[in-house]
Amino acid sequence: MRALLARRGATDEATGSAGPRQVDRIGLLTKVAAAVAALGLVAVVVFGALWWNAGHGSAAKSAAARDEALAAARQIAVNLQTLDFNTVDKGLSIWESSTTGPLLTEFQKNRQQYADQIRKVQTTTNARLIDAALSDLDLGAGKAKAVASVDVTTTQMDNGAPSLPVTKQVRIALDLVRTPDAGWKADAASAIRS
Repeated sequence: MRALLARRGATDEATGSAGPRQVDRIGLLTKVAAAVAALGLVAVVVFGALWWNAGHGSAAKSAAARDEALAAARQIAVNLQTLDFNTVDKGLSIWESSTTGPLLTEFQKNRQQYADQIRKVQTTTNARLIDAALSDLDLGAGKAKAVASVDVTTTQMDNGAPSLPVTKQVRIALDLVRTPDAGWKADAASAIRS
């Protein structure tokens, strides 16, 4: 019988047909390939879900809100330190559009006084952002705190000619509030003393 099986195996090899051992190997290799393919599919689904969540989940929304608040703080810091006596009304309107709450109320209440004073001393200030950071962010309450550093260059007209520019670094603390219609605005601003 062994001789018959040995001849049959030799015949199978010679004719190219698969013997029992080869059939077992093919079945095993098929099962292994199917398992690897299934694991690959699971990995694709898991990593795809993680990738989607990173771009669209709550962490992404928090990061986007943080970036919006920081961008607003940067612009507000520059806006509140820039004013030209030649276009004082436009400048004060920018101040008002950058603020809300008590700070907006103060600017509106004292607008004419500020305009008259700037026109009288003929001063121009231009701010350039150095850096800004959020020190606190409460998305649920729609509030943030920021600190910013700006270089403020001041010139003043003297007998019809501008003075030499003087640049001073100013650090500002801002309390921000997210408004429903206009994004983040400052409701408090104060200079940080060295």
